[in-house]
Amino acid sequence: MTPARVPIRLREVAVHIVHMPLVTTFRTAHGTTTEKRTLIVRAQDEDGVVGWGEAPCSDLPLYSPDTVEASFYALTRLLAPLVVGQRFEGPAELAAAWSGYQGYNFAKHALECAAWTIASEKLGAPLTALLGGERTAVPVGESFGIEETVDGLLHEIEGRLRQGFCRIKVKIEPGWDLEVLRAVVRAFPEVPVMADGNCGYDPALPGPWAELDELHLLMLEQPFPGQALSELADLQSRLATPICLDESAVTPGLTAAALRLGAGRIVNIKPPRLGGIAASLAVHDHCRALGVPVWCGGLLESGIGRAVNLAIASLPGFTLPADMSPARLFYAEDLVDPTFDIREDGTVPVPDRPGVGFPVVEERVMRYRTATEVIC
Repeated sequence: MTPARVPIRLREVAVHIVHMPLVTTFRTAHGTTTEKRTLIVRAQDEDGVVGWGEAPCSDLPLYSPDTVEASFYALTRLLAPLVVGQRFEGPAELAAAWSGYQGYNFAKHALECAAWTIASEKLGAPLTALLGGERTAVPVGESFGIEETVDGLLHEIEGRLRQGFCRIKVKIEPGWDLEVLRAVVRAFPEVPVMADGNCGYDPALPGPWAELDELHLLMLEQPFPGQALSELADLQSRLATPICLDESAVTPGLTAAALRLGAGRIVNIKPPRLGGIAASLAVHDHCRALGVPVWCGGLLESGIGRAVNLAIASLPGFTLPADMSPARLFYAEDLVDPTFDIREDGTVPVPDRPGVGFPVVEERVMRYRTATEVIC
């Protein structure tokens, strides 16, 4: 990573709660999503340079304890007041200011991203260059929620594969798993298939694990709750299929501990869950040193959040397709314009412009916002 040493003194930070209606519903073991509330951070430094970040939280603490209201509180009462008006020699130094605060990872991520995009603008270099990215495009797969019927799921997958997506990720839960995955593997034998349990299985109960292992899936993502590291390690010891850590990988230290225990062999890096760019890079570097594959997951971000994910996913350790669905699949319009889309070869170009990498449409942010607080 190129050290982004450029003076930053934030003059103000605006935190917006933004309500973005979905054009389709998305069901996982955590529940059904019909609309997306997200937090958008707009930071401006004393030189007038603007940076953006996003905290793609949920309304309920199902995937993470970082709800919209909790993250709004953290940004407006803890994090922004700590750094506004202070001089830092770069975004990493700014983010280090709150290193003593526990939790609030999504909020930390959003404000750190705003600082990084300011640094990118001031240095005139794309974010991927500051982070040490090497790829100019990221291969992407698609994630498929729990459908009413298997035929409906197969129809949805077929349509996405025609658009270029190169990996199938199927959300599963008890009762919607083995037969569904058998049907998917049978219908699309040439495409890598993975399953995501979203912590929906009880480690104390029997599961379809031996039968799933026979399907030679790309990976089985987080079937047990995040804290069930011993149970995950026991399951991994019995499977040839790699278990992928998601909800278990909430900090660099806990991710390293989970890998040391043998709780998984792949890591899904979601920057908001880990608490920011610096934490994501730390996990990437640790996994690369161990030879553990990583890939970039998504949390229904707008183009603001996706742009940062693309920059991070351009790093050399990201060897598996990312979750990077274009906004058009979920939202009537994105918060950036032009936004990104998938190419015929199954990749999404990494933004090569300074700052966010995509032009943020502030009018849309204002139109969809339901609450705003400015810290100066």
